[in-house]
Amino acid sequence: MGKASSSKKVARAAGASGGRTSRGRAPVLWYSALLAIVVAGAGLTAFSRQERQDALGDPKSQTQPRSNQDHWHVAYGVYVCDKWLDPVTDQSDAAGIHTHGDGVIHAHPFQSKVAGTKATFDKFTTQIKAKVDNKSISWPAPGGKVSKSNGDKCGDATGQVKVFYDGKPIEGTPNGVRFTDRGKLVVAFVGADVTAETIGDPPSVPNLDNLNDLAPSEPQGSAPSDPAPGAPPSETPPGGVPSDSTVPTTPPTTAPPASAAP
Repeated sequence: MGKASSSKKVARAAGASGGRTSRGRAPVLWYSALLAIVVAGAGLTAFSRQERQDALGDPKSQTQPRSNQDHWHVAYGVYVCDKWLDPVTDQSDAAGIHTHGDGVIHAHPFQSKVAGTKATFDKFTTQIKAKVDNKSISWPAPGGKVSKSNGDKCGDATGQVKVFYDGKPIEGTPNGVRFTDRGKLVVAFVGADVTAETIGDPPSVPNLDNLNDLAPSEPQGSAPSDPAPGAPPSETPPGGVPSDSTVPTTPPTTAPPASAAP
């Protein structure tokens, strides 16, 4: 009986010790869970505040281009081996980075997800269903997509993907390239010795001074508004007379000459 009682006492002591250890761990786990909740709540609060500020167009809270305020333009061109591809004509857009078939990317954010630092090249390629990285190009064209990968031939040369922004080469993937107002973007698949100077600027650069979505009273290169997503560009100023039209005039009525006396 003495040995049994001793064994029971040892077991009870061990159980009590384990309970104290468990109770000691409980506050640590509780505080960790509480900290995770606080961090998550702070993150959600900051995200919600930014979304609200973007929606309200608070200029103090955003980096340009700002949602529903700024309108930036980037001349772009895709050069494959020895020629420029025709501009993309896709005008469908829900977020606010699109083109009117003029070889110009119109960065006019409708949503915060493409505004400020998020106004990047990959938002445009996603919109037009293109894909560009430092190894390959897949670009929409009138006769079907043009697809090239590093190692494919350009005449006798071995081609590779090169991307230039304002004449400077972009290293690595170009997806994160941020747009700037009146920037110049060149996507090329060319031989290794071809440079930005060899290719030159996109053919659409002159269009930056002749944009087709600005009212006559607005300066070229800076537009606060843009047509609704999917709508054709309008060139009609208030009054309903296109800016490049001539209003026909009615010739003055002249009385016929009086008959000569016999």
